[in-house]
Parts: sequence; C-alpha cells; structure tokens
Amino acid sequence: MEWLKELIQQLIFGAIEVGGKTIAVLGGGVDYIYPKENKELYMKIIDSGGAIISEYPLGTEPDSEKFKQRNRLVSGLSLGVLIVEAEFRSGTSITARHAVEQGRDIYCIPSSRENRKGIGTNNLIKKGAKLVLEPKEILEKYNLKIKKQITIEELDKNNITNTFRLNNVKEEYKEIYKILTRPMSIDEICIETGLDVTDVYSKMLMMELEKLVTKSGNKYTICLKEER
Repeated sequence: MEWLKELIQQLIFGAIEVGGKTIAVLGGGVDYIYPKENKELYMKIIDSGGAIISEYPLGTEPDSEKFKQRNRLVSGLSLGVLIVEAEFRSGTSITARHAVEQGRDIYCIPSSRENRKGIGTNNLIKKGAKLVLEPKEILEKYNLKIKKQITIEELDKNNITNTFRLNNVKEEYKEIYKILTRPMSIDEICIETGLDVTDVYSKMLMMELEKLVTKSGNKYTICLKEER
C-alpha cells in the first residue's frame, strides 16, 4: 500500500497547488503527527487554509481502533467518498459503510478479480456504488469545473526538480534549504533546525546573495527560478 500513500500525498499537494483546501481527520490528538514523515504535509495543509481536526484530546497517540472510529467523520464531512481499493474487511470498507448510513455518494474504481484489495470496491459497485474511471465523472456530479489540472507525472517531475536543486545546494545550506517548504521567518527556521540565530542570519544572507532564496517582509522562500 506504499504506492497508495504516495498517491494520496501527491493528490493533497496537487489540491493545494491549485488553491484547494484539505481537511485531515486524525486518529489521535492534533499535536501528534503520525507518521512523523507527514510533518511537511501537515504544515502545508494548515498554511494553505485547510484544517487538521480530531475528536481526541491533545497528546492522544493514534492506534488502529481510533483510525477506524475517525472514518465516520471522514465520510460525514464529505459530499461523496471515492474508494480506490478495499479488501473485503478493511478500514476502507468501514468508511464506505458509514457513508451509506450517512446518505453520502459512493464512487469506486473497479479492480480485477485477481486483486484481493479490489474485492471490496467490486462488491460496492455490485451494491449500487457508482463506477468511475476519471476525475471529471465525479466533478460533473457536483457541477464543478477543473480550473487547472496537474497530472501525477507533473507532480513527480516537480519532486525530481526539487531533489535536483537540493543536490546542487552547498552542504552548509542544505539543512535550512530542505525545510523551506513554506515562507518562514528567521525565528521559525531556528526552531525548525535548532540552529543558532546568528548562524541562521549569516546563512540566509549568503543564500539570498546566491539567489537560493528570496525574502518578502520577514519571510524567506526558495527561489524557484531555474537560472541563478
């Protein structure tokens, strides 16, 4: 399922890229990022005007049962639910059941008979869920138009480009450069990296002179120009 996690991350980044909003429902407290690798995604959702919500108090660690329980909130907040893969008994099937009980639309991507992770989606289609193959089929249902479409290939290309840029940044700047996924102040950079404020000031000045970053007000962002 690793590919599916990556796809979901790419879809969220894509939504943010075109000005969309994302609501993430956690299976633990909102102060508990799980897995930790999702920290960048967590911050991007907030910075783009989205929301991180949970019914659990701060400090609550996530576990499998809490993830199952939170699924009713995911479906309840939605107009419809798209099921990509689902085994016969799985958390996704639980979400689909909640969606049915809540009167939500259910869309499924069909799967081959040999794929056990597609048993749930195929069964839902048999029971009346709408079979879909393209995003526009869902958007048309809600009279939504695509303002700008970003393909998975384009998102992959952006990730490759960012990796290439990082590989070409001096080692002494990399620790700062790789965390600048959003506009950040000197104080925020110090907190994020644990570096001394004098050290950060010095490095940001040099990075600005080398056109690695740009400054607007008191916030720094990565310079996205290909030519330096």
